[in-house]
Amino acid sequence: MRDWLRLVRAPLAPTAACDAVACALLARGPGAGAGPAAGASDLLLLAATSVLVYAAGMAGNDLADRRRDVVLHPERPLPSGRLPVAAAAVLVAALAAGAVALGGGPAGSRVAVVVAVVLAAAYDGGAKRALVPGALAMGGVRAANAATGVLPLVLAGTAPAWTLLAPACVGLYSAGITVLSTAEDRPDRASARRHVASATTALAFAGAAVLALAAGAGPVFGAFFAGAVVLSATFRRVPRAKAPVGAQVLEMLLGFYWLDAVLATGGAEGSAWALAVAAFGGAFALILGSQIAVRALRR
Repeated sequence: MRDWLRLVRAPLAPTAACDAVACALLARGPGAGAGPAAGASDLLLLAATSVLVYAAGMAGNDLADRRRDVVLHPERPLPSGRLPVAAAAVLVAALAAGAVALGGGPAGSRVAVVVAVVLAAAYDGGAKRALVPGALAMGGVRAANAATGVLPLVLAGTAPAWTLLAPACVGLYSAGITVLSTAEDRPDRASARRHVASATTALAFAGAAVLALAAGAGPVFGAFFAGAVVLSATFRRVPRAKAPVGAQVLEMLLGFYWLDAVLATGGAEGSAWALAVAAFGGAFALILGSQIAVRALRR
């Protein structure tokens, strides 16, 4: 079971679920038209769809790289032979089909899910071999997934088109992580690509803060945190300069929880500080849980 969890990168799967839920909440904020409230079951189906998209993309990535990983990462489940390739291929197909079948649930857009799955396949199938196409494809996967709960509201006219900028912030942040991750095999380019990642981090969090303020119809807790992240990225502290590239990438992946917490605060009234604090408390708990899970799977 541990190898299957490694294959789908299970410890970080909640980041994809949080992307979709946070953007859906922001699109229902009082400043965004206060669209129809989403029930707990709707949000759970939205989250489940996102997890399936994420898992399919991660497993598909290892499936596509299995021959290359024999040299670079022989310890992984597929190149090591611990998992059969045919079974992994069936799993990828099943996960992708499951995501499309769920379609984000009643509050989601099946079109957005299909776009996310197709872009993930494009990334795994070859786009990742080039810097810009790979960053655009992976950013597109995250953005499409995050838009799953926003697009139906925009098309129905119950949320303004600018709420789609929230998924765009998620996609921009993901593109920066993708650029940085390519430096794992090219340490000579790590510094320049870290600067790119820092810039996208600052832009994504600044954009999220503005959107949260607009959707929340008043001051929101998330904007203060976003400002701190922007300053940190500006002074090259996020991601950390002296850490190994792999550690920097993990740090940024965990940062999705903070970005989503900022966006989620836009779904509450400006005075709803308790909900905002709960969002950041949840982000902290998810970061801690993901870190523990990552360490457990590495043993």
